[in-house]
Amino acid sequence: MKILIAGGTGLIGARLVNSLILQNHTIVVLSRNPSKHIKKFDSQVSLVDWESNDIELLKNIDAVVKLSGESVAQLWTKNTKKKILASRIDLSKTLSKFLIKNKINSKVLINASAIGFYSKKSMEYDGEVNEVSDGGDSFLSNVCQLNEESCKIFSDHGMRVSHLRIGMVLTKKFSLLIGLSSFFSIPIPGIKNNYFPWIHIDDVIGFIHHVLDNNLEGPFNLISPNAIKHKDFYHTIRKHYRAVIPWIIFIPSFMIRMVGDMSEMVLYGPKTIPLRTLESGFKFKFENLDDALHDIDK
Repeated sequence: MKILIAGGTGLIGARLVNSLILQNHTIVVLSRNPSKHIKKFDSQVSLVDWESNDIELLKNIDAVVKLSGESVAQLWTKNTKKKILASRIDLSKTLSKFLIKNKINSKVLINASAIGFYSKKSMEYDGEVNEVSDGGDSFLSNVCQLNEESCKIFSDHGMRVSHLRIGMVLTKKFSLLIGLSSFFSIPIPGIKNNYFPWIHIDDVIGFIHHVLDNNLEGPFNLISPNAIKHKDFYHTIRKHYRAVIPWIIFIPSFMIRMVGDMSEMVLYGPKTIPLRTLESGFKFKFENLDDALHDIDK
């Protein structure tokens, strides 16, 4: 397949590009600054900027992957929140114009959303949620809902659209950061009986392959099917890194809420089930947190 990736230079994007190349797909990465990122990739990967009008290079694109978006891992000022929203909603319009300008008639769009779709301001949850559940009422939820709605512009043009509601992606850097906090018993943000929506990065990449290989559309939760509470998540991390201090200290939630809407990122959440993901026939490589941590540390 020939695949166009918007956001192919980020954490997930770069990993995806390398994975697709290994399976002999042809990759074109859409970037704001191609010259800055050209050294990241194999010579088989083509990079183009958003102003490109290269119909020859971009002909016969089979699928488009939309991963771009302003990072939410920063201080949420009023201006930053506007950027976070605009980077997802306006990007859909810009990408649509790019496809039209370059006469790209792809039938598939894979859109990166987030598990924050179900987040509530109250951070209080009853029962489970899955892909058919309603969205929440928090800022993060609003971002996710508007992001997914903005992709209607593609389905209106006959594209099959899949929304990947991605949880907290486990990578080596992330696990080391959490591991150090646990080892030294640094107080941790979270609500011990809320659920931690984690997923190994290889399962994110694996599911994108799964969507490309199958006739899938609609929303899919990308989190481990083995739901685990915050307290158990951090206990497993501590055990993995052989922390010598036996207790876990959670920062009181009322103190975290004092930072405003950003508290949504660490106080999630409901017991979230990847129902449609499992029904699609996808087999998670890492359902168990212990196995995921051991793999990341190889």
